[in-house]
Amino acid sequence: MGGLKSGRIELDKYINNGVRAGMYYRETTVAGKTIFVQKKATSRIETKGRKRKAKCNPTAAAVQKVNDRNAERDLAIKLNANFVEGDYHLTLTYSGDAPAPSTAKKQLANFFQNVRRWAKKEGRELKYIAVTEYEHKRIHHHVVMSNIDQDIIEKYWKYGHVNFKLLDETGNYSRLAAYLLKETARTFREADNPCKRRYTCSRNIVTPMTKRELITSKEVSEEPKAIKGYYIDQDTVQYYDHAILEVECCEYIMVSLDKEPRLKRWSKGDKVKPEKYYKITEYEEQLRIEDVYDK
Repeated sequence: MGGLKSGRIELDKYINNGVRAGMYYRETTVAGKTIFVQKKATSRIETKGRKRKAKCNPTAAAVQKVNDRNAERDLAIKLNANFVEGDYHLTLTYSGDAPAPSTAKKQLANFFQNVRRWAKKEGRELKYIAVTEYEHKRIHHHVVMSNIDQDIIEKYWKYGHVNFKLLDETGNYSRLAAYLLKETARTFREADNPCKRRYTCSRNIVTPMTKRELITSKEVSEEPKAIKGYYIDQDTVQYYDHAILEVECCEYIMVSLDKEPRLKRWSKGDKVKPEKYYKITEYEEQLRIEDVYDK
């Protein structure tokens, strides 16, 4: 209730100063050793003497920009929540002639089925997230996977070669998420792509809970501050206007200073669903704030 009260006091201050203001939210997600923070205003600030920009229908490019940002954030959260130092980033390539995309999809599924069967017999949990690149280079797969014996991986990937890279100790794999989605930014939308998804993942992948709190307007634009036991990854700090909703946003990632993170979950606020993905259509109507924020 303290956050709600302070938020309403701040809103009253802006109204008294002749400024029309919406409400402000902070959405927080604890994912492994990292904490994702996104701050949003629910409407643009309008001051005296400055007219509000007229609403317009979002272009396909604007919708795609929002969807790409949401997808990258969602994937980074999944990676950070499910994988740790010593797990793998694999690149699975092909020898000889490259297969058709539909064949490559079946071969990747067969690989996971065999490795999963082996892991089950050994009493080990297998998690994975995979993307397939069809353009620019020969068809190949990128896989983030639990640490499984290398000889087992090479045994069941019988179609070519395996390049192994270990995930680092930071626990922050947001850059890897950006790289993986860059690989499929165009191809997953193409008509002949058999997957139709940016990435695929095992059913046991955990998606952490996101919590929302009401905050003051000042907190949207002020410099982010890390909580005790964490530091701000400065490369992840971004201030921007939402390309569809036309609201102010700020987001960043905090990373644990300790190998064992201090927080397992965020206790403040109410549970909310991640921001939805928007359809890209020529006649997409301007979306209302009420359509995005839970009532």
